[in-house]
Amino acid sequence: MDDNPADNPQENFDILWNTINEKYSFLGLKNINWDSIRNHYEPMVTDDISNTDLFTIMDSMLYDLEDGHVNLVSPFNLSRNWNWYLGFPDNFDYEVLERNYLKDDYRIAGGLKYTIIDSIGYIYYESFSSGFSVENLNAAINYMKGTKGLIFDVRNNGGGVLNNAFILAQSLIDSEKQVLITSEKMGPGRDDFGNSLSYTLRPATSYAHYDGEVAVLINRRCYSATNTFAAILYPFDNITLIGDQTGGGGGIPVDSELPNGWTYRFSATRSLIPIDANSYYDIEMGIPPDVVAHNTEARMAEGKDDILETALRVLE
Repeated sequence: MDDNPADNPQENFDILWNTINEKYSFLGLKNINWDSIRNHYEPMVTDDISNTDLFTIMDSMLYDLEDGHVNLVSPFNLSRNWNWYLGFPDNFDYEVLERNYLKDDYRIAGGLKYTIIDSIGYIYYESFSSGFSVENLNAAINYMKGTKGLIFDVRNNGGGVLNNAFILAQSLIDSEKQVLITSEKMGPGRDDFGNSLSYTLRPATSYAHYDGEVAVLINRRCYSATNTFAAILYPFDNITLIGDQTGGGGGIPVDSELPNGWTYRFSATRSLIPIDANSYYDIEMGIPPDVVAHNTEARMAEGKDDILETALRVLE
């Protein structure tokens, strides 16, 4: 066997398995028997295995984690698991939204698209990677003064910059609350977490704040930072989450590299929201809506977005 770890399939397999075993956040939460998974895949790794076959084995092993934040990257392929939204209703069609609700006179301020629909404010934010300035946010929120309520739509928002979630949340909430506790995976024990941080949200004072009832529209394609956005808004009395459960993605991913040059990433933290004084919920599994609503193909073909229509009725 070659002593060069870059050319040693077994060593690359072992490093990947051991790293996940010690540092991946959700083996316990998801009741994953990682030893059993190793016993299944390891016999397939041979000294003369091709790179393509080795990648396929590692891909299959990581796929069993059922985590959209887990990837293996080689020059010829990218492993991924998108089951957090595949197999679920889309519950969103941007063309229906633009043609029948935003129409042709909506405003754009940075990543925020906004208008007023039947005396109710509406903001669509398609990605937390889309930037906005304080001036952009002030323009959008101040435009909503005098409305009966505000719809903040993050459907199909796959995440991005987490800090944007906190900034936007503070422009919508009506009180001060502890909203999140994060911690890092520190060792091989399934509950070996440390370096915990607690986050408290307060209504914005240095930029515009909406004073009123807010409906936040969510669906299965709300992931990562968007999932966190829904989670930190969940406890507030003036916020109503409407639509479908979010896709999850509660861990912050970290990157690493195998000796053969392939890179990989995995969730290395967990995020909990307080349910009451003695219990917490891990947001990795997604955030349920307060009001369940779905779109159908037939209604969307008629130009109707029933999740948005539900929000309009709730805020009326």
